[in-house]
Amino acid sequence: MYYRSIFILILIVLITSDAASDNFSTAMSFNSAVEAATAIETFNPDTGFDLPGAVLLEDSVLYTDSVYRHFYFAVPLSYESGIPAPLMVWLHGGVSTRELGDCEPEVLTEYHLIPAMLQRGFILVFPCAQSGAVWWDSVGQQGIMDIVAALKHRLNVDDSRVFIGGFSDGASGSWALMMLQPSPFAGYLAFSGHLGVAAIDGDRATYLSSLSNRSGIASHTDEDGLYPSAVMSPSVELAREAGAEIAYYTFEGYGHDADYLPLLEEDVMVFIDTTCRERFPEHLIWRTGEPSGCDWLMVDSIIPWPVLTEDTDKNMVLVSERITIGFMPDWEAEGDGIPVVQVLDGDTPANRIDLKADDVIIGFQDCPVKDLEDLFLLMSEMSPGDHFTMDVKRGREQIHLTGNLNPTEYYWLFPRSAPSVRVEAVYADNFFDIEVNRLCVLRLLLHPDMIDPDREVTVLCNGYQIYCGSVEMDPDMAVATYARTGDRQRPWAGELILDLEELLMHRFADR
Repeated sequence: MYYRSIFILILIVLITSDAASDNFSTAMSFNSAVEAATAIETFNPDTGFDLPGAVLLEDSVLYTDSVYRHFYFAVPLSYESGIPAPLMVWLHGGVSTRELGDCEPEVLTEYHLIPAMLQRGFILVFPCAQSGAVWWDSVGQQGIMDIVAALKHRLNVDDSRVFIGGFSDGASGSWALMMLQPSPFAGYLAFSGHLGVAAIDGDRATYLSSLSNRSGIASHTDEDGLYPSAVMSPSVELAREAGAEIAYYTFEGYGHDADYLPLLEEDVMVFIDTTCRERFPEHLIWRTGEPSGCDWLMVDSIIPWPVLTEDTDKNMVLVSERITIGFMPDWEAEGDGIPVVQVLDGDTPANRIDLKADDVIIGFQDCPVKDLEDLFLLMSEMSPGDHFTMDVKRGREQIHLTGNLNPTEYYWLFPRSAPSVRVEAVYADNFFDIEVNRLCVLRLLLHPDMIDPDREVTVLCNGYQIYCGSVEMDPDMAVATYARTGDRQRPWAGELILDLEELLMHRFADR
């Protein structure tokens, strides 16, 4: 009990020390923390907003690419510093632009589901993405983690009720985090997204079996021009077959917009009200092709050969008949024509016809277009591979462009470029039983409430005992973990590093 007593004392100091919180806030570059805290303390019903009456605050953190990026957050009027509050991390769509995303105050009163979450006492945070820091690359994902940690050091967040969710790219990003960095979250909401975006666009090693560690809600619609339910539903069913617990909904008569979300409000609110993260789950399944992990189980590296057991990868071929040109418009432009803000990379019609940023589209298919609605209406009558014409203004010139839409595309839900390891781990008391399909370096994160530090820890891997001994609890590690994550439930104080190549290879040599 000595280790546990020392650890609890350290943790009490951590949680009650203003200096520790201030030091971490400085390190996280939580720039206007004093102003934000003041604003929170002075919330009142006379802020000019309708119910729920929260104020949208802006701040920033330093990302791993050495760029400060802003984010927004709101605290409900019901917030009391002495009572832990749930947190919803909401990810916006359209993340591939060069410009960093923004958030308007109206999101708190007008966007579907958000007002109901605030009324239920949720703190809301809105990270902002841009090309190079999207929801499924390492920079963007770590930015989300750092924002969550920064808020936890400023506000009394319930560690067991942190959720991630979003629409379109926000949904795709929520799924990506569940398959790469789910540890802070209790569950997810994925509305009109794509399970494979992180693998397809980000070359990340995502696997459906890793979704088994968290439950979520997902949805698609039949008239969605990007991710229609007819195409996406089989991938969700495949995730379920891989062990994912997904409450899945499809709706008819809706396109790629969020207008249908009010139909889900009751079920979503029940889900976020009743779902909690288990502090130390006894059973984990994790599959990855890159260093990553879930809760107390981390994969630090993978040895490609040998394959120890057969294991089937849940994957499938999808069909895309999406009609797209491949550019980002100025969504807020007024007047006739569609200004082109950015031409997307890749083999797109826009690149093939040499469309350029700052062009203004004034015609399509020999018809004038005044706005995006005109363009989308004309595109809706086309099929993959069709020939098209486009008229643009480029400076003082008017140019006539011709080309072909992309043909029907067949693609893997998860393109694979490297081997993966699948780990299934069970723990009870001081005993861990692990099964792997490939050799790797595992790291078990430990806590005095998870194991008894005064007794030996035993680890089996593929039926062989690979460790039996003590594990030291280190208060400095607990301090560092808490500073990095803000997670009061899991300030890991010990770790056990298991190099399976070293620990198991001689077993196979003996055979």
